[in-house]
Amino acid sequence: MDKLYLIGNGYVANCICENYSELFHLIGVSRSNKENCSENIALDISVKSSQLSNLILSDSNIVYLAPPQKSGNKDRILEVFLSSVQLSRIKRFVYISTSGVYGDKKDAIVNEKSSTNPITDRAKRRADAEQQIINSGLEYLILRVPGIYGKGRLPLKRVKERLPLIKESICKHTNLIHVKDLSKIIINSIKKDDAKNIVLNVSDGCPIKTTTYYKHIYDALNIEYPKFIDYDEAMAIYDDKRKSFINESRILNIDLMKKLFPNAIEFKDIRDGIKDCLS
Repeated sequence: MDKLYLIGNGYVANCICENYSELFHLIGVSRSNKENCSENIALDISVKSSQLSNLILSDSNIVYLAPPQKSGNKDRILEVFLSSVQLSRIKRFVYISTSGVYGDKKDAIVNEKSSTNPITDRAKRRADAEQQIINSGLEYLILRVPGIYGKGRLPLKRVKERLPLIKESICKHTNLIHVKDLSKIIINSIKKDDAKNIVLNVSDGCPIKTTTYYKHIYDALNIEYPKFIDYDEAMAIYDDKRKSFINESRILNIDLMKKLFPNAIEFKDIRDGIKDCLS
């Protein structure tokens, strides 16, 4: 059975382990001790060590899910990882990036050839990571991923706190993908010959206004909607992370994803995805 390393053994890795353990020998790598994969390794990949240098001992595939460090414009953690492991033993490197590298396109449609202009330092670190991988000489696939939702990842805290929503008529669009659909694309991409050395937008293909997304959650929970506000009011009460999301928008073109993975998306209707999350 082929080895598949999950570097950054968190939420998405959990979903992969739950659904695809019969296809690969899954090796989870994270700082903490976990027991979800076929094999689990506790390792800080941000620090050079003999354990990191000897992490990949035979030909293997990599899914890199680890986030960059929390400051700066470059992904120093990935830099350490790529300079430490034996690259010749990596058959394919799948990197989970973010659609945030495009920056604010003011609700315009973007495809993989659209210019990148990351605004936040978080997105700049991801853009840097993409370039590190492209320049590494590895066989790679970079997935530009929007907001990931799934069981345990709905914004229920904000819903319960009744955080005011931006008026639907002026609200900008967001892109989403269910963790199960993302996991399916990741697994299917490992051995797909025509999905190598490319960048690929992924999403459920149904861009939605953020307020509409929240309203669907309120409906599913049978809770009355909160107050609706304009952008000026939102900037006064939202936290910095939330502000960064409402300050930029784009609509992902996923024609290439549909061509390469035509049956990947199960949850095309966000309402079905929300029901799955709450089941």
